[in-house]
Amino acid sequence: MLSFVVSGLGVPATQSIPVIIGGSVLFGAVLGLIMLRETLMLHGWTGVGMLITGIACVALDPGEKIDEGGDGSAIEVEGQPPIYWLIIALICATAYALYNIFIKKGSASINPILGGVILQFVAAAFGILLLGCIIAKDRGTSNLNYDRLGLIWSCMAGIAVGTAEMLSFCVSGMGVPVTQTIPVIIGGSVLFGAVLGLLMLGETLMLNGWSGIVLLTIGITIVATDPGETVSGH
Repeated sequence: MLSFVVSGLGVPATQSIPVIIGGSVLFGAVLGLIMLRETLMLHGWTGVGMLITGIACVALDPGEKIDEGGDGSAIEVEGQPPIYWLIIALICATAYALYNIFIKKGSASINPILGGVILQFVAAAFGILLLGCIIAKDRGTSNLNYDRLGLIWSCMAGIAVGTAEMLSFCVSGMGVPVTQTIPVIIGGSVLFGAVLGLLMLGETLMLNGWSGIVLLTIGITIVATDPGETVSGH
């Protein structure tokens, strides 16, 4: 839901995806240390430092955002999104990191398909509760703007997320430390997100934005290949 909020503020996907996903890798590594007692070696912490720098570079990149008009035509969006988008994006990144930590904790004792289905039911119930609160507050649905394309893309996003959730359970169930699974599974989407933002949305990044993408990619690789240590018994 926070991802929708950030995108609704006019933040280009080439910025929001690296910040949210790169941030989830950073917070996931830290939470893996605290909650799962997994450790990173020196080059792993070097990767974390590169993640922080990369997030800063991408977040500050001006870039350009091209939106699809209702008739499919490209419309250039003027102006910059409010700076507080970064705070919302980092909260979203923390939620993604916790999501992966919780999957890791539960993956050893539940079927991955069942775990993914339960996860989606809980997420849907939580969303319905929030939606009900909004409708009650506004005393109606007049502020719930949507159209056919919005519904279609929301359904496509749901299919993609559902697939990712069940595959995350599968990988975590193989005993891979979360300090490695989060960078590979979640962090890998930084690069794909930036490329797809260019190809599908016509968004662009300037030099410091691409520098941030490179730093994030290198940082993810370093953290993912860190041997570390996993403490059993969770």
